[in-house]
Amino acid sequence: MKKDEYSFTQVEPGVWHIIDYRKDSMYLVEGEREALLIDTGMGEGDLKALVRSITKKPLSVVITHAHWDHIMQADQFEKVYLNHRDLSIIELFKLNVPVQRFMDVREGHVFDLGGRCLEVFEVPGHTPGSVVLIDRQNKLLFSGDAIGAGHTWMHLPGCLSLAVYLESLEKLLQTDGFEKIYHGHLTESKIFDVQHLKDLIEAVRLVVEGKLVGQPYNFGNFEGLYVTHRSAVLVYDPDNVR
Repeated sequence: MKKDEYSFTQVEPGVWHIIDYRKDSMYLVEGEREALLIDTGMGEGDLKALVRSITKKPLSVVITHAHWDHIMQADQFEKVYLNHRDLSIIELFKLNVPVQRFMDVREGHVFDLGGRCLEVFEVPGHTPGSVVLIDRQNKLLFSGDAIGAGHTWMHLPGCLSLAVYLESLEKLLQTDGFEKIYHGHLTESKIFDVQHLKDLIEAVRLVVEGKLVGQPYNFGNFEGLYVTHRSAVLVYDPDNVR
């Protein structure tokens, strides 16, 4: 797939999974009145035109977190939400995105699309302003990278401590209301279920408590350690546990 190409597949009634050349996942969710695009990936093509080929309804965009592979085509859209705690991530990585246009979104915000509502929950950890969206009626959670995508990366610059992340995950588990977890890189791993979230929580807890120690992680541009616990693979910075 070329940098200016996208592909999409309908994965649920009213939900389309869009991928770019790097296999970054975006989700278009349509209600009776409006539509919501979750993340904008890293492709260099006309993402807006692709979205408009699927739906003509009034459109909003929400960015789950400010990493380059989830935000780089946000400038194509007029109405974009981002938790402003992630402005620090944009500054850290010197991303060329329209910061002044991003509207702040916080926990409790509800995107009412007409017959379908998506509620925002903050899950700080992977980034300070990571958010997820829950569609309670259809038991769906759209998580970005807050629950990882096969390998949960908590070793990047800007990640919060594992202790803080553990609190975030435990709080998310208590919200209930979802059975399927659509994450930020679906082509690299399967759709998650609640048990995967539980496995990840336990992996983080074991590392925080010193009961599980990782091995060197040799994938990607940032050094770290990794542990495997049941279905979860956690990558972390040993200097950023507490």
